[in-house]
Amino acid sequence: MPHTFQHTVYVRFAIALLGLALSLGVQARGKAEPYPLADALNLVTLLPPPPAAGSDAERADLAAVLATQKARSAAQIELAKGDAQASVFRFADAVGPGFDAAALPQTARLFERLTASIGAVVGPVKDHWNRPRPFVASTAVEPLLRPDGATYPSGHGTLARLYAIVLADLLPQKRREIFARGDRFAQGRIVNGVHYPSDIDAGFLAATAIAAELRRQPAFRDDLTRAREEIAAWQANAAP
Repeated sequence: MPHTFQHTVYVRFAIALLGLALSLGVQARGKAEPYPLADALNLVTLLPPPPAAGSDAERADLAAVLATQKARSAAQIELAKGDAQASVFRFADAVGPGFDAAALPQTARLFERLTASIGAVVGPVKDHWNRPRPFVASTAVEPLLRPDGATYPSGHGTLARLYAIVLADLLPQKRREIFARGDRFAQGRIVNGVHYPSDIDAGFLAATAIAAELRRQPAFRDDLTRAREEIAAWQANAAP
């Protein structure tokens, strides 16, 4: 009898461990794998420096943040806060109804990988210049959010332009609307009081360099092809 009890406990323990291992395995597989950019792209040497401390350019940068703060509407605030979520599906208002991750899992996976990839090349630039965010540099700035870390270049600005470049490649007929939406996505960081205009400009330059490098990588091209096929099927099914 004791042997049977011990055996039962052992089996249950083993099953629990197996379940945990399988669960962790699913979680690990669920994480988006970044595209390899760090060894191929050094944005520290490609991007211009931010405005120098105390310069006219820095004062103009801050003035632009404060002017945006004074003029921001309730609708702009709502959009900017929502766009703090790093998701290409925030572009649904430019692409059209039904543009969501549930309907487009391959597309979602592509953009999750893009999102996971930029830190390796944007992070070193932030660390190099270590520019304080506007609300840190000036008490006159009233931020809607308080993200940590340096401000130059804007990671969200980089993502906004990178999303627009890749999404417009998938939906060229919506190119104008997609880029306009990407600009609003990026400008929301100024509305939120967490970035300067020059941070956004540098993010746009970073995104262009990243996109050019990604187009050289077979893994990205394969993911892009799968997303393009998926979006074509989605459009065909959505057609009246």
